[in-house]
Amino acid sequence: MKRIALIGAILGLLLIADGIYMVVSQYNGGETQAWNLPDGWIVIISAAVLLIASLLAYVLPSRSQQAATPAAPEPAIKAEVEAEQA
Repeated sequence: MKRIALIGAILGLLLIADGIYMVVSQYNGGETQAWNLPDGWIVIISAAVLLIASLLAYVLPSRSQQAATPAAPEPAIKAEVEAEQA
């Protein structure tokens, strides 16, 4: 999951760079959207959503791995196992 998150973050940064270029150059493809936003701002908003999803993909699996790691066995159980092996 971390590889996917890293790839998503890189794509998000490239999209932000493209959106900034579109805003600076005042690119307008001639289409109108519901909120009448320039195309560059729509690309920047899309990149922000992609970066948030990448961040979640990076953080959530690491938390689930920490919760899945078993705790150290209790001394009483360890003594019982050793007694059975003897």
